[in-house]
Amino acid sequence: MPYRRVILLCCLLGLSQGEVAGQFNTFGYFQTSFQHRTSFPDEPAQNFFSLQQLNLFFQTNISRRWGAFVNFEVLNNFSSSRRWGSFNLEEAWLRYRHDARFNLKAGLQIPVFNHLNEIKNRSPLLPYIVRPLVYETSFNEFIAVEAFTPTQAFLQAYGFLSVGETKLDYAAYLGNSPNIRSQFDNLRDGGDGQTGVDTTKTLLVGGRLGLRQGNAKAGASATYDVTNAFQGAEALFGGPATRFEGVPRIRVGGDFSVHVGRFSFEGELILVSHDEDEPELNVDNEFFYGTLGAQANERLFVYASYWNTVQREVAFDIRTSDGIIPVFPIIVDIESIQVGVAFSPNERITLKAQGGPVEVVQRATVIPFGDITSRQWDFSIYGVAASVLF
Repeated sequence: MPYRRVILLCCLLGLSQGEVAGQFNTFGYFQTSFQHRTSFPDEPAQNFFSLQQLNLFFQTNISRRWGAFVNFEVLNNFSSSRRWGSFNLEEAWLRYRHDARFNLKAGLQIPVFNHLNEIKNRSPLLPYIVRPLVYETSFNEFIAVEAFTPTQAFLQAYGFLSVGETKLDYAAYLGNSPNIRSQFDNLRDGGDGQTGVDTTKTLLVGGRLGLRQGNAKAGASATYDVTNAFQGAEALFGGPATRFEGVPRIRVGGDFSVHVGRFSFEGELILVSHDEDEPELNVDNEFFYGTLGAQANERLFVYASYWNTVQREVAFDIRTSDGIIPVFPIIVDIESIQVGVAFSPNERITLKAQGGPVEVVQRATVIPFGDITSRQWDFSIYGVAASVLF
């Protein structure tokens, strides 16, 4: 069965079950892997097995037009007693479906953004072991994946309009800002506020417009929200305590994919900008990936992929004798070329191999002293994995 038809079948099994009103379906995906990382300065080589990700879905059609969906996600060999990995409720939504041209979802959901955001957890559908970095949720402990893509919305309208042979895709959604109270906030502030809720009156607003014709697809995505992540910088740059409260953040994305015969290409660009109103405090982010693939035969897909992530952070962690808190704008630039193969012995299992070099460059500027530090790590990572639809 050609790879694209395997993907279609998985989509039908995973996303369109339960056509009969009242039917209840349970299904899911998981990916388990073995990976080797070569050594680099101050770090030895590593070999490790990992249950990278498991998603368990519950779906039911309440009636002909109404349905509900729940998605639990487990990451990185999750064990609560050992404090490994994480367990998350990713989605729990109610959908009204008028027809393919108009759908409305209410509840916790992963919104539309570029090509991969909605399907990043469908591991058997994707050829990757390690996904393009801002979609690799198993890396969320050291890559700020939520800074690049919206991971939660609560109300979304989406569908498509037909114009001749061209389909115009649309999606618009609302959600919380990133200023969510956590247990860590309560411990830090000595409070007992409700966790998991937005602490501001602002909202996430986002959407995507796209075109599909034949085997080609292109789209543009954008979100707007505000963040309090840079509060404290006023100690150095001056101004009131509210100067860096509610800094506007805009994500802009573009995606393109095409299939020509046995060959395919897909790519995405994401730019994240902040209106922080301080020239010395650049905290914008950038990401690009492009994957060129070939369907070698009915079951074997081979590819090469280029990734580049530029992540800017701010650290407030040193207090000088005169009371100034230096600000450390840190730039982490990650670049990699990955090659891989994906083999599907049947419609529910995908076996994978992937590897390639990785270059990480970290630069930090100490404000106000002007000191600049730079470190570089070069290593390679290789792996094999199995992804399963169950």
